[in-house]
Amino acid sequence: MGAGMHNRLRLLRLLTGILYFGPLLAGVMGQGWAMVPVFACVFVGWSVLVYPQMWPQSADDVAQHEAAVALASLMVGQAVLVVVLFAVGRGIGGVLGLKPSLPYYMPLALSFLVVPLARLLRAPTDEAEQAGFAPVMPDSGVARFADGGAAAMVAHLMTLDDDVAEDVVQQHLSAIAAHVDPVVIRQHLGDAVAGGRASRVAAKALIVHATDPAISDLLAGTGYPRQAFAAAGRDADLLVLFARRCMMALEDEPDLASDCPDMAALRRAAGEARDEAARTALYRLAGVLDRPGAG
Repeated sequence: MGAGMHNRLRLLRLLTGILYFGPLLAGVMGQGWAMVPVFACVFVGWSVLVYPQMWPQSADDVAQHEAAVALASLMVGQAVLVVVLFAVGRGIGGVLGLKPSLPYYMPLALSFLVVPLARLLRAPTDEAEQAGFAPVMPDSGVARFADGGAAAMVAHLMTLDDDVAEDVVQQHLSAIAAHVDPVVIRQHLGDAVAGGRASRVAAKALIVHATDPAISDLLAGTGYPRQAFAAAGRDADLLVLFARRCMMALEDEPDLASDCPDMAALRRAAGEARDEAARTALYRLAGVLDRPGAG
């Protein structure tokens, strides 16, 4: 994941905050509850335009009971979030006696304008990073109803060549992530590594998945990067891949350090590595984790 992608993630977080600030400000200004469904529609529009993979792709999808329930939950979740933000804003305004003299349309305009801005910022293929930025819980989207096909999707990934490029693996994981919970993906990839089935492809996919900042944030506290490091074994290319991606993930999510391999394990692996690139990458990662404030 390059610096440009990291910057886009940060900008998307900022825009998401502005989206949430709209109904909060409306509450502070004392606007009526009639504005709640209007903001809810904006939030729904955000999901449709920025996260299209969260929504049914065909009439057949809508007809499935699981999809209908997930779609209803998604919309209700957004409406509840708007109500909560609106209520908190009214509470703040009442307690502090605030009533900003701003144009009545300002709060709605703030939330509405971030939708096209975020759509321009977000490339349509960036599906794997979208979890955690939608105005609902990421595992409640319609795209998650098809968990039953997880094994088949991961099995297809395992048919790739051992030397498949990192970006190709990321594309496959992005497609799977549009339909399957990250915990399920982790389980299937971990089983493939442990079972020795296409182990190098599985290990590469596990490393890419575990070092995706959005995924590692969702699975924080579970030691997922440590599992990915173990999956790399003594493979020099996989160790370089893990160290490089882990360092980039730490730049975006410093708290990820607590889920990373300890410095002793990294330095031991570096000392045992015969490949100079792997040795250097592992020592650099250990150095990053040794910085004050890491973790």
